[in-house]
Formats: sequence, C-alpha cells, structure tokens
Amino acid sequence: MVRYCEVARDGLVFAILDSPAGFSATDIVSYVSQEAALDGLSEHAALYWPRVKVLNPARGVFGNVEQLVVPPSGIIAGVFARNDSARPGGVYEAPAGIESGRMFGVLGFESKEALDEKKRDIVYPRRINPLTTGPGLPRFIDGSRTLKASGNFPYVAERRGVSFIERSLKAGLQFARHRNNTEGLRAQVRRSIAAFLLAQMKNGAFRSQEPAKAFFVDVSDALNPPSVVFAGKLVARIGLATNKPAEFIVLRIAQDTRALEAELASAGL
Repeated sequence: MVRYCEVARDGLVFAILDSPAGFSATDIVSYVSQEAALDGLSEHAALYWPRVKVLNPARGVFGNVEQLVVPPSGIIAGVFARNDSARPGGVYEAPAGIESGRMFGVLGFESKEALDEKKRDIVYPRRINPLTTGPGLPRFIDGSRTLKASGNFPYVAERRGVSFIERSLKAGLQFARHRNNTEGLRAQVRRSIAAFLLAQMKNGAFRSQEPAKAFFVDVSDALNPPSVVFAGKLVARIGLATNKPAEFIVLRIAQDTRALEAELASAGL
C-alpha cells in the first residue's frame, strides 16, 4: 500500500496503516522495527495503534456480541475527511488532539495500555500514533507523525497539505500545456502558482502570513535553459514553509517575585 501511494500515485495519496490485532505497546514497536520494517519507510503513510471497539452493526453477520474490535483506519479516514471539509484549509490542520482528532463512534480500545501515558511514550517516539482518551475527554488521535522523520514533510497534515497543493497546481496549470514556451508563458505560470499559494496562505497552509516568508516560486530562465525548452518542458521550482504541530505543551512554573524585586529596588537594595 505504501509503495502504491508513493510510487504508483506519485505521492499524491496517503496510506493509513492499522496495527495488527492484540498488540501491546512493546509488540507494535517490535513490529514496526523488525517484522514489518516500517521504521523511516515513507512520509506518505502513518500508523495508528491500538485497534478500537465499536458497536456491532449487524449481529446476524458478526455474531451475537455487543461490541466489535476493528482496525481504526476507517475511522481515522473519517477524521481526515471531517477536518478537510470543516473549513477552507482544513487539510492543513493536524488530524489529532481532542478537537481535530476526535473519533466519533469509538467505545473503547483493544489495549488498555493506550490509556497509559508511559506506554504511549514508548510508541510515539517510534512514529506510531496512539489513540487514547482521559477523564472528561473524548476518544481521540494523540499523534500526527508520518513513518519518516527525515522526510521533507514528516507530519501528516504537512504531507497531505503539500499533496493537495501539488494536485491542485497540476490541475490548474493545464492551460499551459502545448502552448509556446516563452517568457510570457512562464510569467503567467508563475503568477498562477503565486495566486494559488496566496489563497492557501490565507487558509493557514504556511508558518507565516507574509508571502516572502511563506513560499517562493521560481520559473526563471536559469531553470528553463534552451535544453529544457527544446525537450518540451517548463520547469517551476516551489518552496513552502509548512506548519509544524505543537505536539507537546511545556509549562515552566516559578515563583512570581516581581513585587519583592520592586520593593527591594525602591528601597535601594
């Protein structure tokens, strides 16, 4: 599946991978690093653990039990779709956390270890996204990493957002195909790309709301020398300053001594 996303579909689709049934935190870490060899495999895929419990929708089909343990990928895909359609630029929002990562219809988890922060701290550094809940919290996705830390876009929303931009640009630049490859055409292509990226910037795609800091577009003669033009190609280079999620909230709490310091300063001490 990962190869299909990365090669057959040119990296424009994303794989949601399930953990095998019955796996503990240490089991899934071993599976990723050894049996499945998923460590650092691709930025076009993400793995989620553990499996989830849902209501049995058809007892005549699945047996006379109230709940079923199922792979979470279908529910995760639903979370992706909900975020994508929630607002313009929803694809750039990490599908994780108690709001954007909330999983409706999930009644529990196959492994109770998912509720243990120490166990989640075992899996997440290995780029396995845990599913969890807590007192007063919904059941939610507690991670947004792809399998590959060293990729250009190592987070789920980053990678999916860039894929969306690439698909959109490929569709939007069809007007340029088979036209004479002149400076005028290249300038038009540059304006079209920049206009689209400006719209995405306003939708929250990039780290900055200043175009010069958010992206660049290069369709220069240096990229399009005669050899490229004679080969029937028009080359554009695009750089994107994509967002990074706040995975951890770090609080540093200390005694507030401002009043004491002011008193000492006024006394000349």
